[in-house]
Amino acid sequence: MQQQRRLQQQQYQSQRIFTASEVAEFEYCPLTWWHQQFEPLAQADTEEIFARLVELEHEHGPQAPALPEYQVGEQLLLRRGAFEEGKQQHLDHADEIAEVEAERIEVVSSGDRARTLGRVALVVLALALLLIAASVLLMLVR
Repeated sequence: MQQQRRLQQQQYQSQRIFTASEVAEFEYCPLTWWHQQFEPLAQADTEEIFARLVELEHEHGPQAPALPEYQVGEQLLLRRGAFEEGKQQHLDHADEIAEVEAERIEVVSSGDRARTLGRVALVVLALALLLIAASVLLMLVR
């Protein structure tokens, strides 16, 4: 029953004449128009789309790849694969950024410690010089 409905839908779409308002809708937003036309296939999960492509191959043989529904299914599978790959690349990149940030925090922390230690050493040196100068002045005054 469902296969027969799909076949009728496919025949309707391949022989369909579009109205001016449909063409205007396509011109306004092709993506929205596409989803309105092919939503059942677009909303199907990957296994369902793949199964439909196999059905089309069995029904139409070597001509199946030329069918619009087959091409849409292929594009959906390609885009989903690309989306999954892009999502994985994004996660990998985010992990790399987190590692770099963690290393940078460690380097900055050790750099801050060295600066602080240098400043303390300068203060101690200045204080030592002041004490030496004060003791020399006290000796001269006596």
